[in-house]
Amino acid sequence: MQMKNYMPVTKMPALLVLLATLLLSSCAALIGPRDVEFPLTKLQQSVDKRLPFSQRYLGLFEITADKAQLSLPPEQNRLAMTTDVVLTMPLLGKSWNGKMAISGVLFLDNPHNAVTLQAARLDSLVLDGLDNTYAAQVTQIGNLLARQLLTNLPLYTFKPEDLRYAGVAFMPTRIGTRAENLVVTFEPVK
Repeated sequence: MQMKNYMPVTKMPALLVLLATLLLSSCAALIGPRDVEFPLTKLQQSVDKRLPFSQRYLGLFEITADKAQLSLPPEQNRLAMTTDVVLTMPLLGKSWNGKMAISGVLFLDNPHNAVTLQAARLDSLVLDGLDNTYAAQVTQIGNLLARQLLTNLPLYTFKPEDLRYAGVAFMPTRIGTRAENLVVTFEPVK
């Protein structure tokens, strides 16, 4: 008795490749969004690389920000930063020390595969011994410093392994915060 081959042996590898492709694409469709947490300490390291930050304004004021402490205020989707600041007026030989609090909105910069900050603002600036004569100018300088220091600051750049999981390409689509973590939602690329 002779058995008949219903499929030539040469077509078998092509069929296996087609079957494997269909199986992998169906698995990719089954994999949904995933949340990945990035610890605040990683963001702190990115900011620490930019400090101390010094800038001269209007040729009169020089401000230096150093020793940042980051936090993620709950339910605000903002990154807050408190820094030590030193404001000097070299022409008058005056100097003030204090604290500055600034914050920015967390933003996904997909073209650069990074988490950055937008809409930076000065939340508070307190300088020991500063009289009201310079208060308005110092506030304006604080706002400029907040924008220069935080706007488009890459807090975290995604690694290639962050963008692939189980052989499927992912893209960051949403960003959120928890007490000590940045939470990024990745969805499969379709």
